[in-house]
Amino acid sequence: MQHTLSSPSTERVLEVRIGRGTLVLIATEPGSRPTPPIQVEMKDGASVSSHLRDMFKSEKLLSGVFDNAVVLADAPTMLVPEDEFEESDADQLFNHTFTGHERDVKCHAPLEHLHAIALFAIEKDIQTVLSDHARRCTYLPVCLPVWEHYGRSSSITRQRLHGYFHDGKIDIFSTSGNRFKFCNAFSATHSHDTLYYLLNAFTQLGLKPSRDEVVLLGSVAHQQWIADHLGKYVEHIVVEPLPDKTLPLDLTLLTNRPQP
Repeated sequence: MQHTLSSPSTERVLEVRIGRGTLVLIATEPGSRPTPPIQVEMKDGASVSSHLRDMFKSEKLLSGVFDNAVVLADAPTMLVPEDEFEESDADQLFNHTFTGHERDVKCHAPLEHLHAIALFAIEKDIQTVLSDHARRCTYLPVCLPVWEHYGRSSSITRQRLHGYFHDGKIDIFSTSGNRFKFCNAFSATHSHDTLYYLLNAFTQLGLKPSRDEVVLLGSVAHQQWIADHLGKYVEHIVVEPLPDKTLPLDLTLLTNRPQP
């Protein structure tokens, strides 16, 4: 994959997660395990790039230059079938789908197993700051590690609808035959709305309440309420426990993925 890191025994690696109002940075020195995450809440009115500059100045673990930086960004993202993607058309396609990002850099990342390309936008200032501190930078949408990991799961008897809670929203997706059947993001602020989004997607996909299942990932305050009420309509509800309760699921999957 394009975003696979080299072995940490030979490179100094930085992993960055840019969330809604939060920043998480994890540094890994050659031959060592990742350092404890550095997490900050971003102040209202201050840009992500200014927070990053402050962190690089104030945090000793972030001093010097990294060989490689992998950046997970909670950014507007669209999926394009890999056989329909043309890099030369990416900017126009994205701006036609999402407004207000005309000045942002359009990035793309492959989901080879799912035969899709994730197309998303990153602010230029963020790229400028990170390029000053890393020789190579790879940008990914926050959901990509989750899509990769859970998009591979399959069941002979059941189809699955996944709902990933993160950054005040829920990303709902379903895959079949190594292809996306459904993928969209919704606000998860109100529990009743979230329940509606899940049930509506479940129904639109023609899934069977007595056979298929809904898998809830990540964490949100009213997650158990949603699971309990989903259970009134869908027989099989799975609430996946977080492998690391101190980090978002996407960053945990990125950090712990197998190295080549």
